[in-house]
Amino acid sequence: MNDFTSGNAARQILMFSLPMLIGNMFQQLYSMVDAIVVGRFVGGTALASVGVAMNVLQFLLAVLIGLTTGASVVIAQYYGAKQYDNLERAVSTSILFLAVFSVVITAVGIFCAPAILRALNTSADILDDARLYLRVLMAGIIFPIFFNMYTAYLRALGDSRSPLYFLIISTVLNTGLDLLLVVRFGLGVFGVAIATIIAQAVAAVLCYIYTRRTVPLLTVKGFVYDRRMFGAILRYGTPAALQLSLVSLANLTITRLINSFGSVAMAGVTAAVKFDQLATLPISNFSMALSTFVGQNMGAGLIERVRRGFRSSVLYMVALAICLSLIVRLLGPHLLALFLNREDVNTLEIMGIGLRYLNVISAFYFLFSLLFSFNGFFRGVGDGVVAMIFPVSSLVIRTLSAYALVWWGGMGPEALAWSIPIGWGLSSLASWLYYLTGRWTGKAVTKAAEPAG
Repeated sequence: MNDFTSGNAARQILMFSLPMLIGNMFQQLYSMVDAIVVGRFVGGTALASVGVAMNVLQFLLAVLIGLTTGASVVIAQYYGAKQYDNLERAVSTSILFLAVFSVVITAVGIFCAPAILRALNTSADILDDARLYLRVLMAGIIFPIFFNMYTAYLRALGDSRSPLYFLIISTVLNTGLDLLLVVRFGLGVFGVAIATIIAQAVAAVLCYIYTRRTVPLLTVKGFVYDRRMFGAILRYGTPAALQLSLVSLANLTITRLINSFGSVAMAGVTAAVKFDQLATLPISNFSMALSTFVGQNMGAGLIERVRRGFRSSVLYMVALAICLSLIVRLLGPHLLALFLNREDVNTLEIMGIGLRYLNVISAFYFLFSLLFSFNGFFRGVGDGVVAMIFPVSSLVIRTLSAYALVWWGGMGPEALAWSIPIGWGLSSLASWLYYLTGRWTGKAVTKAAEPAG
């Protein structure tokens, strides 16, 4: 475990983010490997079907992941304040709620998959594969939910290393099963879905066993549902859940726009987005590390230390964004080729769409770094509403801009890329202005939630 309330702030945030970055890169490889295997060994339509289904899956998972994020902020602040009894009650309450709600989401995903995909204007040539992929993953959604839950709790206590090892094992397993089930047995989209579920189950079980045996603070001796604690979790989790839900809804709206250009456009954008998500992971992880640092120091009442850590993080993240922009421009064509089947008649068109998307968006990663530095800061101090408003505003601006560029600007799929930095820029400016007001002080949960009777 790591106590961030003393020591060199900049170094602590940087070192804490590194193993978390490696872990999330492996986690990102789940969907990325699925896309590479189906795109390379099945074809462009299979790649497009996986892209559509993953956007729907992220929408259905948004509430659960958001509440997990909220609970981790509460746990980080109780850990910083050394209130271990409250910490255990927060873990117990969040586990009970997430278990029940995950069952509900599973049922909704399985039974409503066809209707959701049709509402997204999914092309007929990819509809069956998208429905199959989505239903299989929803049937096993309990595994990634509980893995992400325990991972978030470990990070809240300053442990970003342990989940990394489980992710490496499960990602390697997922890759091997993908190749076995698709290349060897020819199971196509169904094969990559089954491989993903098995690998996620292994990660969840390993993480649970490790936590039970080695982290007493996260070991619940007797499950208790604490209404007041649940209220504290909702206070921070609801804005995060709402944020992710609105972000996912915006992504679904964008998905519908992409589908209007056909399955070739969806395949090209899917490949580019997978690469883009991997490239921006370092920035996202630095933001999460900043949240944990800020959460612990807010719980301890060290406001000036919070400010210093934030300023250092902004400098690191902007510099990192510039480096990532250069890397994407250099390696983009080579990495996009991993997703493509040379025998597919649409390969050149898919590649062209993907490259145009990447070349535009990568030039503005510095705006992404600014937005996520503020987001991580506001999330850590417990200003959940503001941490929700600015990223959601970015997505709303992106969505409106994309449709405007297509309908009135006459652009094709490249409009999707140009719309993103517009949202990043305007939301970053608004975040900075709010930060200057200082209204984020006094938000620590340790002042609002006392031990329940």
